Amino acid sequence: MPARSLTHDCAIPGCPHPGRNQLGVRDRVAHSGASPFPNKKRTDALWSLETPMFLCDDHALMGGVVRLTFEPNTSQEIVVESSCCGTEFEARSKSINQPLSEAA
Repeated sequence: MPARSLTHDCAIPGCPHPGRNQLGVRDRVAHSGASPFPNKKRTDALWSLETPMFLCDDHALMGGVVRLTFEPNTSQEIVVESSCCGTEFEARSKSINQPLSEAA
């Protein structure tokens, strides 16, 4: 059964087109060496989190600048804060399920 179609506004102010493309952040395994997480292979995500920001097809494909800042802490949670053209979106967070004690 197909998923229910949801309508989102494009994050670009004044854009009349629906936002059909969701921005997210993912931390992927980028090595082929031994992993402390046997179920995680090269390109598998250690974690991923979607933002509440959607772009229409045109804005998703025309290009732009994404600024990414990582501020480490010991919360074992990932928080993504997002904004577009001066508009702040709700912060989203997610627990990191990979045990830090097993990291290489």
